[in-house]
Amino acid sequence: MSDATLTEKTTITYNDILAPGDFVTGVRQASGANNPVVLTGNHPDKNGALQALTYQGPLFPSSNDGYAFLTPVFAGQTVTTSTFYGPNTPLFNPDIGKNNIRAVGSYKYAEASNPQADHGMMYEGALDGAGAWTVLDVPKDVAGGAVFSTIPHSTMGDLVVGNFDLSDDPGSASAFIYDLRTQKFTKLSLGPLTTAYGIWQNGGDGSEAYTIVGGYLGQGAINVGFMLDYDAATQAITNVTPYNYNGDPKTITHFEGVSAIPNGYSLAATTEAGAAYAVVERSPKGGFGSAKWVPVLYPGATGPCTGNTVIDNNLMGIVASKGGVQAYLATID
Repeated sequence: MSDATLTEKTTITYNDILAPGDFVTGVRQASGANNPVVLTGNHPDKNGALQALTYQGPLFPSSNDGYAFLTPVFAGQTVTTSTFYGPNTPLFNPDIGKNNIRAVGSYKYAEASNPQADHGMMYEGALDGAGAWTVLDVPKDVAGGAVFSTIPHSTMGDLVVGNFDLSDDPGSASAFIYDLRTQKFTKLSLGPLTTAYGIWQNGGDGSEAYTIVGGYLGQGAINVGFMLDYDAATQAITNVTPYNYNGDPKTITHFEGVSAIPNGYSLAATTEAGAAYAVVERSPKGGFGSAKWVPVLYPGATGPCTGNTVIDNNLMGIVASKGGVQAYLATID
């Protein structure tokens, strides 16, 4: 696509969110006073093991009483690490239940044949962790071979998207779409190393129309970000559109999250240059237009920023600074 940089008058306000050392991976608007959000990620416990994190409260400043650290519960499995990647709330899909969340992510457990393998999971219920936990591992017949890791990244409506690797091929990543109604996985492959990180349900609750974003290995062995439309009723894929940061086909680019805005979408991206915020409008013919990019450069960073998730004009990610690893919020105006 022919891309551009947003106007030079664009300003970015940076703030630290969550506690030092906590990772932010996903966001969804919640219901309530003062426009709360639900954030997902992980938190290092006292032994350094990662534990799935949820937070509900104002986007900034973070509320000290908004945190919940959850340990997945699966029969016969001793969970060693866990991470949530994407939440959804009843504001968008009421069947989740008032004051509940749905969150997807991955975990590892001690009794596994390979304890380093990631297994997909989904949680549905209250933020205290007392709800239902479900394993979401891509089956062999869908994957085309024995699966090593499954990582669900995002959920909205009746779908979950993510990616997986095969046990005998470390470079075999492909994406998947999981339908909660039929409990069936569908493989999504646009090219080598296809991954699906973000999903948005167009048209609101009950709609079958979705937009999915992620990345794959494009021409010249360079990773490109993609946007596509998916019809959950027919499984039809349309409007597949690749993107590279600032329109440079030599720049590694991956979309990590998507949020609807008037006339289009805002996107979180991670590139070889660091984090970036992008805006893509719907074209008059119904596809996706060119991307407008804003580089996100956290002041005082000692390494590149990641662009992990986005809501409206707010991009979030992780940055390494002199104080350690910190989740940050970049508001683009």
